Amino acid sequence: MKISMFKKVLFTAVTGLALYAFTACPAQSEEFKVGFVDAQKVLDESTLGKQVRDSLNDYVKSRQKIVDIEEQDLKRLEEDLSKQGAILSPDAKQEREEQLQRKYMEYQKKVGELQKEIQQRRTEKLEEFNKNVEKIVKVLGEKEGYSMILNNPASNTIIYSKPSLDLTDRLIQEIDKNQSKEEKDNKDTKDKKDN
Repeated sequence: MKISMFKKVLFTAVTGLALYAFTACPAQSEEFKVGFVDAQKVLDESTLGKQVRDSLNDYVKSRQKIVDIEEQDLKRLEEDLSKQGAILSPDAKQEREEQLQRKYMEYQKKVGELQKEIQQRRTEKLEEFNKNVEKIVKVLGEKEGYSMILNNPASNTIIYSKPSLDLTDRLIQEIDKNQSKEEKDNKDTKDKKDN
């Protein structure tokens, strides 16, 4: 936790020094323009972000089905053991209990593996999303003459900012425009292949 606070303080200090250097230097002929984006809002509200979220949710649901099937098998084995426990010989009962225990351990192992798999997929998808967002932020920044675009004011690195500096909605529009263009290009390419 101390490292995180140190990073925030360091980031704030570096940002403050950069702002001071650009605004205090009268020889600076270029206008210094700063903006920020709320990355979480971009993920929540952009078309691409919604597609990433839906894709991850579908993936989680498919993995949950596997877990549910395994869980139902375990419950069935447990119910069979409780129903037949009174009529089984002690050796047969012990063998079934051991079988149930092995199945339960396999189930737990599979659940752990699936959770790792889901986390890995989530990380990959979010990294891919972030790379796409960074490209669009760079284009937007260059096109509109921004010297610096900061990320996430909610991360406590920005104490105050004018609402006019918030580029989040503009970024969402650019992402959606790019996504629509890509979808149209993909559709055109598919139509050409089909004909």
